[in-house]
Amino acid sequence: MINTESPVISIVVPTQNRHAYLAVLVKSILAMHSQDLELIVHDNSSEPGGFVAAVGALSDSRLRYVYDSTPMSITENFERAVSLARGDYVCMIGDDDGVTESVVQLARWLRARNIDAAISPVPTYYWPGVASTLGGKQTIGMLRVPRYSSGIEIVESAVALKAVLRSGGIRIGALPSVYQGIVSRRALERLFDLVGTRFPGLRPDMANAVGLTAVVERFARLSFPVVISGSCSVSGAAEGARHQHHGELGDRKFLPKDTAEHWPSEIPNYFSGPTLWAATLIHALSSTGREEAVSLLRYDRLYAACHVLSPPMYRDRVEKARSQNQDYVTPVRLWLAIAWVWNLRAQALCINLLGRVQSRFSRKTHVVGIVDIEQAISYITREFGPIPTDTWFSDAL
Repeated sequence: MINTESPVISIVVPTQNRHAYLAVLVKSILAMHSQDLELIVHDNSSEPGGFVAAVGALSDSRLRYVYDSTPMSITENFERAVSLARGDYVCMIGDDDGVTESVVQLARWLRARNIDAAISPVPTYYWPGVASTLGGKQTIGMLRVPRYSSGIEIVESAVALKAVLRSGGIRIGALPSVYQGIVSRRALERLFDLVGTRFPGLRPDMANAVGLTAVVERFARLSFPVVISGSCSVSGAAEGARHQHHGELGDRKFLPKDTAEHWPSEIPNYFSGPTLWAATLIHALSSTGREEAVSLLRYDRLYAACHVLSPPMYRDRVEKARSQNQDYVTPVRLWLAIAWVWNLRAQALCINLLGRVQSRFSRKTHVVGIVDIEQAISYITREFGPIPTDTWFSDAL
């Protein structure tokens, strides 16, 4: 039975040494009118006092701030932050992300229908100073908004997981996740009871998403903006946008020290987006007792993504990993998979270019001149209004 005296939703923000971005986020959330939320900030910064210096004196009872300078991995920071949540539902976001007040209404709707999780395509906000291979270094702030229908559907977790496996594990796909999604606290506790953590893997967002598919049978997928994914100049997302998201495993301080020791032999032994996604996927499946599902992973598409997205210096490592699956990942299959990856990139490029053209005539899909995440939230709220839960009837689900 859900405790109706707890907040409807906990918005959880693990952070480290990025108080300037955090201050904007905190003020935007505390400006919301709803009293049915709590904001939890778990600060693992190296020095105390940065939060107060950036945010100022706050007396809002909805804010719970915890400072802990103990050295920890990003996964440990996420775990400790979520463990503080008291809400019936939890939404975790980064300190450069944003969330609209619709998140409270969505959590109420989920609770009333006993649904454990919900996801939605997120707008992407590039803070001023973020550079990309397509847009160069922009200094005015840029918001990309997907097309939304305001509809909703119920998805089987097993179906969503198979789609991720078919992609080679190189993206999170449409899996439920507490990071930039909404998940019931009881589902998170079921996962914790099963494996002793809410993030069974190296990359916490993928780890949580794959882990949840072991304890959540169905979830809601809506077509409406609720969370905004931010990318500041010092974020991993910004590295990815610049195609600099690669290196040696031991050089990534946010990873556990024994990462290289426990790295799957089928995954190329270096740090990159695709390799980290896939290694996390395998670990999360194994941790939750679903080793048989690993056999469904499209290694050809994983190796193809490594060939296309990583520098040539790592090709020998990709080939070494491919030797573990050479009967399955033949040269022909690999080249077909490489064509598949290039097709995905071409689609993304076309969508981006189309958005740039449309921005000359409409501000709906590609908006420039957004100075910070608070302004991005205001734009989304103004353009899309409140979430249309009154039109989502349970008999239609």
